[in-house]
Amino acid sequence: MIEILKALLVGVIAGIPIGPVFVMVVQRTLCHGRKAGVMVGLGAAVADMLYAAVGLLTLSLVERFVEEHEGLIMLLGGVLIALVGVSIFRREVNVELPPDRRNLSPWTCALQGFGSTLSNPGALALILAVLATLGVSGEPLGVPDVALAPAVGAGEWLYWLAVVYLLGRFIHLDTRTLRILSRVAGALVCVFALVLVVRGIVLIIK
Repeated sequence: MIEILKALLVGVIAGIPIGPVFVMVVQRTLCHGRKAGVMVGLGAAVADMLYAAVGLLTLSLVERFVEEHEGLIMLLGGVLIALVGVSIFRREVNVELPPDRRNLSPWTCALQGFGSTLSNPGALALILAVLATLGVSGEPLGVPDVALAPAVGAGEWLYWLAVVYLLGRFIHLDTRTLRILSRVAGALVCVFALVLVVRGIVLIIK
């Protein structure tokens, strides 16, 4: 159960960076309704699920190395995640809404989210770092590591469902609000990264 919760957390963390997919979810939700926003999130979650499968397979092949260098991997992973957090904090975002097109297909939204995530190598790097630092493994469950990939995708999609729900019910995002959210998200990612760096240093000096 703990491993599944870890995998879900990886998915949530993968969705946090406020970048092209987040802006796309906001735009589609505000212009075309919740279903369009949810489908963009679904496409992004499927792409990150594939990245998680690659990451889990890769980590299982080098399992002994990961165990022997856990502190170093946690330290380097924390540094990488910190760089992502700083990038999120400093990134200029804009929520310029496209013309309202009533005929926009939900599957088109899903493909847009999928393509945007799959074409971003930073998404793979982030997932690899989080998987390694959280030590996600299917071993305690008696299942192949790669079988946890759907839980990563489910975690990210739950995150996007929450974002779309909040957008549709409570929030009307403008560019200024989106920039504030970007700063907050970047700061939270940096705090998470700092914790990992400290844990990595503690493990190294033991």
